[in-house]
Amino acid sequence: MLKPFTDLRQFSIVLTLVAILLQGCATDPASAKRPAGAAQQTAAVDYVLEPLAADLPPLPTPRVHGRNAVAFEQAVAAMRDGRVHDAEVVLLEITFDQPELAGPWINLGQVYVALNQPEEARLAFQQAIRANPRNCTAYNELGVLSRQSGDFAGAEVQYLTCLEMIPSFKDAYLNLGILYELYLGKLPEALEAYRRYQSLLLEPDHRVRGWVMDLQRRLGV
Repeated sequence: MLKPFTDLRQFSIVLTLVAILLQGCATDPASAKRPAGAAQQTAAVDYVLEPLAADLPPLPTPRVHGRNAVAFEQAVAAMRDGRVHDAEVVLLEITFDQPELAGPWINLGQVYVALNQPEEARLAFQQAIRANPRNCTAYNELGVLSRQSGDFAGAEVQYLTCLEMIPSFKDAYLNLGILYELYLGKLPEALEAYRRYQSLLLEPDHRVRGWVMDLQRRLGV
């Protein structure tokens, strides 16, 4: 069963759902060594608003059809209940009707991650970026998929692209730190990424604090 995960703040009114459909939703980071997210536990997308892209003019806002707002809520409920195939059907209908909305593509990609269909997931996240080139969640998810496929350089590019647009997108820092430490051997860079991640949290992540202490010991700093 998929476990709902929200990274920022939840919304409860229909008008806010429109913003979610446009922005996409955040998911927990993924790591083979440190199972904390999409690799082992794909998130059922809740109502989440990404941080705003720094110093960038706003994109035009597509109009969301009312039926798609309702259908989106149904898809989220299905994902929370572990009914991923039901969610897939609904999300495919939404993306066919309004391909210009990024959020449903993000959710569809997460459904395919849960179904162990990485190429379908990749295509869905790429479609989210076509719909909204500033969708940091999609870049972060593509980074996870790239890392899982062994494309470590590609994963780094995805995470850095996200952070260039939205420097406060903390999950990208965590995934970047994991990539640097475990896969690229860039320990100073990993330490800096973990520190940046911790600085964006309301309360410290005790797990990551342990990683920081370990890296400081290994680096002699």
